[in-house]
Amino acid sequence: MSIRRLLLLMLFTVGLLMTVTTCVKSAEPRVVPVDAVPDPTVTPLPVTFPRDEGGHETRLEWWYHSGHLQSESGREFGFHFVVFKADDGLNEPNLVSQLGILDVETGEHYEFARAEAGMRQIGGGLMTIGIADWVYGLNPIEGAHTFISKSGDTGLSLNLEAVAPVMLHNKIGWLPTELGSTYYYSWPRQKAVGELILNGETFQVTGTGWFDHQWGDFFVLGKPAGWQWFAVQLHDGGSLMITQARGIDGEIVETYGTYMSPDGNVRDLREYTDGIELSVLGEWTSLDSGATYPSGWSLSIDSLSMELTIDPVAKDQEVQMGLPAASTYWEGKASVSGRQNGVQLAGDAYVELSGYADSEPVEWMQRR
Repeated sequence: MSIRRLLLLMLFTVGLLMTVTTCVKSAEPRVVPVDAVPDPTVTPLPVTFPRDEGGHETRLEWWYHSGHLQSESGREFGFHFVVFKADDGLNEPNLVSQLGILDVETGEHYEFARAEAGMRQIGGGLMTIGIADWVYGLNPIEGAHTFISKSGDTGLSLNLEAVAPVMLHNKIGWLPTELGSTYYYSWPRQKAVGELILNGETFQVTGTGWFDHQWGDFFVLGKPAGWQWFAVQLHDGGSLMITQARGIDGEIVETYGTYMSPDGNVRDLREYTDGIELSVLGEWTSLDSGATYPSGWSLSIDSLSMELTIDPVAKDQEVQMGLPAASTYWEGKASVSGRQNGVQLAGDAYVELSGYADSEPVEWMQRR
């Protein structure tokens, strides 16, 4: 393994131990032992519910929520809430949780984070954990989740319940990659109900959420490796996940996805990857991190007779708090328009752009 790859791995895994607020419990940084990239050809176990909604003894795991909310007066917001877990198998797991809120009316993006050493159970259900003063809960009912996250005069608390079937990616909910294997499924449509507090103003909100859960012995190396990920919720009831992954040399290694029709039928698009075309229409450069991200996309999927245009609702939806510079990413609300089988389409999306920020130089690793 090259020094660059090892450094990027260290930055991500050790970064999960960082203290991000004064009320955070944290552990001393430590390096995850690495012998080699895990064998991506291992035989996967069946994904079972509700058991696999909870935690697993794997190197990396995350529970990810995003979605689109409206207040009682019709004011629109986007949200992103995630819990990352890193586990070296030798010490207690370490958690980082991030919250992002977009105020569509003003275009302002807010972000907050918490971290904690260990999986601290604070309640019942399938899993209820505390990350500093935040709470994340998984109910025994499949696809039912809750979180409470507040920082000063801003925060979001939501109850989320699946209203569509589960989406197992790659048909079985497991993906082999050049950087290890990952289990991966989504609840592509959740009814969201809760309370948003923004700069001290309280809104009762409802809307639609998307949930992703991934776990496995895989690596996230950072630039130039990474991905463009799209969670599309069409107004006709269809749901679409598309990922374009880059390998350790920065080249595209695969573009794949999963589509759920309005009646709940799931189609694996990995069988039709030659017919998926994703083009970048523009770019945006962050004044904070210096990273340049794609911004605006056209997406064509031959097997679905679908052509979409995806536009960010706001340019600056970068997420930096709680992770090291190499793990900075863009996570943003977007609007969707297009056609399928000649019929006009519209919808909402959340887009994730990973592996575009340069890592900070480490003095003792610099050439002399």
